[in-house]
Amino acid sequence: MALVPQGKTGFQLGDNTNLFDFTYVDNVAHAHCLAARALLATSQLSIVPLDHERVDGEAFLITNDSPTPFWDFARAIFKAAGSDKGTEHVWVIGKDTGLFIGGLMEWVMWAIGRPSKLTRRQVRYSCMTRYYDISKAKRRLGYAPIVGLDEGIQRGVQALLEQQRVEGEKKGQ
Repeated sequence: MALVPQGKTGFQLGDNTNLFDFTYVDNVAHAHCLAARALLATSQLSIVPLDHERVDGEAFLITNDSPTPFWDFARAIFKAAGSDKGTEHVWVIGKDTGLFIGGLMEWVMWAIGRPSKLTRRQVRYSCMTRYYDISKAKRRLGYAPIVGLDEGIQRGVQALLEQQRVEGEKKGQ
């Protein structure tokens, strides 16, 4: 979000075909409640649940169940934060080129004793695919997201903008 007022939303690392899963915090809390309910229900049974029904001792992946291209998500945040720019101004830097530039910047900035603003790690992260199968949580917990991705982005951005406004008022006192 800090990039929007600076006008630095015109860069993209990679081809934006890599899917990412994002999770709104209310959905995580909802999944915890469903897990607690399932644990209580199975603790009151006189029979032991089958392995494919168990909740205790199990790990569950929780997401918004809507994998999205990485940069589409970033642009949705930019838009919610007030950017009116589309993709026409975006300069796409390929992954290999980004890795080269990131490595070069790391080395140069190390040599002058400053942190690099672009690293190979950032390039790898923004170009990797990271989405998950949440079917186990759906089956065993009855999980389904209660807040969609678009609504979660709107809520999250508005909360951060409000927090920034309040902090700005405190500094102005």
